[in-house]
Amino acid sequence: MLVARPGFALLLLGALWLGLTIGCGGSGAGLAVVKGKVTYKGKPVPNGTINFLPTDGNKPSATGEIQPDGSYSLKTFVTNRPGEGAVIGQHKVVIVAMVDMASRLPEERIPLPPPIVPVKYTSPATSDLTANVEDKENVIDFDLKD
Repeated sequence: MLVARPGFALLLLGALWLGLTIGCGGSGAGLAVVKGKVTYKGKPVPNGTINFLPTDGNKPSATGEIQPDGSYSLKTFVTNRPGEGAVIGQHKVVIVAMVDMASRLPEERIPLPPPIVPVKYTSPATSDLTANVEDKENVIDFDLKD
């Protein structure tokens, strides 16, 4: 007679749950690659961060560092691990870029460096930037205006 042990059943359920959460593609969170370029007045924004905030507030946001050539690529932290890209769907976009004060002497630095992009882009309440992330490799550029 075959008798099932409770510990074995829990182990089997745990393995099934893990397989379902990891998924076939490895992301398990419905992520898609997102990269692009941020420009202002026709020139690359040389530093800062870009954030994609899903309009569905129950999903994780994505963030990326803006490189000196204005390029960015997004990462989303899912269960404390970074995943490449952003959650598929509609997003509000926020961009924060300040003058780089690292090369200045301490006495020349001011507490809050001035922004190098219009302030309206720095808050979800005032930014008019949006993006739709599709289930593919997304290239989404932003040309910021005054």
